[in-house]
Amino acid sequence: MFDSSTYHIWHGLSPMADFFRLSDPEMFLVGGSGCHVTDRSGRRYLDARSSMWNVTLGYSCEPVKEAMRRQLDVLPSGTVMRYEHPAEVAARYAAALAGVLPEPLRQIRFGNTGSQMTEAAVMLSRFHRRMTGEPGRQHVVAVHGSYHGTGPLASALTGEEFLHDLCGPIDTHVGYAQTPPAESCEGSVQNCSCVRPVLDVIDSIGAEQVTAVILEPVIGSYVLSPRGHYLESLVAQCRARGIHFIADEVTTGAGRTGRMTLSERLPEPPDMIVLGKGLSAGYFPLAALAVAQPLYDELADSGHRVGFPNGSTTDGHPIGMAAGLAVLDVLTAPGFLEGVRRTGEHLRGLIMDVLGDRDEVRGVRGEGLMLGVDLAYPDGTPWSVGDTNQLRLVCRDHGLLTSFTRGVLPLLPPLVITDDECAELVDRLGAALLEFRKRTEG
Repeated sequence: MFDSSTYHIWHGLSPMADFFRLSDPEMFLVGGSGCHVTDRSGRRYLDARSSMWNVTLGYSCEPVKEAMRRQLDVLPSGTVMRYEHPAEVAARYAAALAGVLPEPLRQIRFGNTGSQMTEAAVMLSRFHRRMTGEPGRQHVVAVHGSYHGTGPLASALTGEEFLHDLCGPIDTHVGYAQTPPAESCEGSVQNCSCVRPVLDVIDSIGAEQVTAVILEPVIGSYVLSPRGHYLESLVAQCRARGIHFIADEVTTGAGRTGRMTLSERLPEPPDMIVLGKGLSAGYFPLAALAVAQPLYDELADSGHRVGFPNGSTTDGHPIGMAAGLAVLDVLTAPGFLEGVRRTGEHLRGLIMDVLGDRDEVRGVRGEGLMLGVDLAYPDGTPWSVGDTNQLRLVCRDHGLLTSFTRGVLPLLPPLVITDDECAELVDRLGAALLEFRKRTEG
């Protein structure tokens, strides 16, 4: 029974009374090691969701922990917000991070969460318009099914109608295009049919009133990778219309897909890249906004000396900067990112080899170690959100922690997961699928 006099924590998405009715306080996590976590009862789970997709190096990355300990002894706090004395480690990390991003994304702003930095990206785009004589450009275009965080503006950018209904009113200067298709598009980069829905929304608003398009290179909610020329065509079409393209790589960046960013594959880079989650391997709240040099230079011009009024107290926190540098050392070590890609392909193949003959398993989507198992009913329609969530709960009972969404079971384990742990993941998932079927058929 829920006892409000004992537990005062408010769970992220539900009232705690509901949480404890459906769960058990013994499930509070008390320890983590490698790719596993342990709850208060002593039960051990394979964490195939990396906490909230962010504990990319597992729970035992000693180089990151040691870097944070050293920084704590030297300078335990600091800020870059309205202050002339930022921590030196922040300058070093900004230079190191810029050095592994695609040209010309060379100017870095730091924050604490992806939500904060997606809002900062849009605000910077609008600020840029006012400083360069285009104040009429205020609108942003996002896509249905996207996730860009929660907050006054981030919730509006997120293409989930329930958020808009429950948390309105929201920013009315955001338009939504159709979710990118999962199949390959027809046409060339200059004439890619799949980007037409985005262009239609731009045209309906008026291109001269649109400041930016924001998109996840892999739509995280559905682990959906736009195919063919979709991304490069969208960047080219935005550039032709003078519209900023913002790549939200909060999840896909920092090694999750086996690359520092997916934007590095594009012939034309975005104007901004938002990074988060894996930047600190989840060991400290850390996010960043990388800005293309030409955009920055326009604002730094002597005629535009107005400061961009955006930021928070703990931006550029020394402990986060030290963690970020240590994580970057791991990610850029020879062979590490190639190993992530190899492990991702191994896990994908293992799922299909072991579970591919199950009627409900229709395939595995995604890139690197950002994978999603497609689940469908016998008639081919995707599983409901309710059924997918029930499978998640059965997986938990079998010692496997996962995320869920409609018809897709996302699997985003730590990037350091071993082949043996991949086999453990698939075994636990297989047992959960078998039990779920018995429950529903029985």
